[in-house]
Amino acid sequence: MKINSSTEAAMRAMIHAAVQRDFPKLDERLRSLNDDNTAAATVELALTLVGFLMVDIHKGRPSDDQISAVADEVAEAESWAQPTRREVADFLMRLMRGEPFASAVPTENAIILAFVVAANLLSSCRRDDEKWWDYLDRMEVAMEAAK
Repeated sequence: MKINSSTEAAMRAMIHAAVQRDFPKLDERLRSLNDDNTAAATVELALTLVGFLMVDIHKGRPSDDQISAVADEVAEAESWAQPTRREVADFLMRLMRGEPFASAVPTENAIILAFVVAANLLSSCRRDDEKWWDYLDRMEVAMEAAK
């Protein structure tokens, strides 16, 4: 997949706000997206990133138990964004299965979760010798190499 540089920059800025646990900044950056197409592309890129992160972290498609464990960790660590364990689990289960979110996770919550979960995984699962943005760089290389 080819990553659009402006979409990537917008996603990176939103992940940075989530890493900083700055909900007003995250909300402001979401609202500053120029149009619905830009917003959709940015969220889609973040969702793709979360999928790649989950596969990378678990060395393959994660099991339901592994997804539940990540949901527990994210809900606890990211309490500033107020995600529930159930909401994160539903979000990740549906994402990893390629199922729509609408029936289980409201659209606005799925959008916020895309960036909050990405920020959490990038920060907590990176190598000891790298920063979260280095892990993001590695994942973007993998995403671009994927067909």
